[in-house]
Amino acid sequence: MKQQVRITIDSTIGDQQLLQQADGDLYLKNGHIYIKYEEVQEELGRTSVLLKFSDNQFKIIRQGDTGYEQTFLPGEWTEGWYRTAQGALEMRTRTHSLQLRLDERGIGDAKWNYDLYVAGEHAGRFKIKLSVKPLSDNQEG
Repeated sequence: MKQQVRITIDSTIGDQQLLQQADGDLYLKNGHIYIKYEEVQEELGRTSVLLKFSDNQFKIIRQGDTGYEQTFLPGEWTEGWYRTAQGALEMRTRTHSLQLRLDERGIGDAKWNYDLYVAGEHAGRFKIKLSVKPLSDNQEG
């Protein structure tokens, strides 16, 4: 089953806050929740974003003009990467907390905070809230 959803992402990095919204497709497969949407940013170009939620873990995969992959696992260090036309950078993330409150349809919210290190340098502490709401009651099977 595929369902159209509206994703709202509220990001806080230090004292800066960024609010983003996008419409995408949510689907369930093998016990995981997937949300796919397009992101367009002037400086980064067009990117396809895939969010994957499993039991107590969350993964972001971006593909397009830039690439990015990162996994968030509470209390753990995880490895990831960020790729641009100029090359790739290694990323490490220390996830402090992750709360997934998504129902069996994938509707709800997720909150997590983490420290990000890019090429060995601390890039900041991030606090993210993502909410997922159905666009309508129309669903595709």
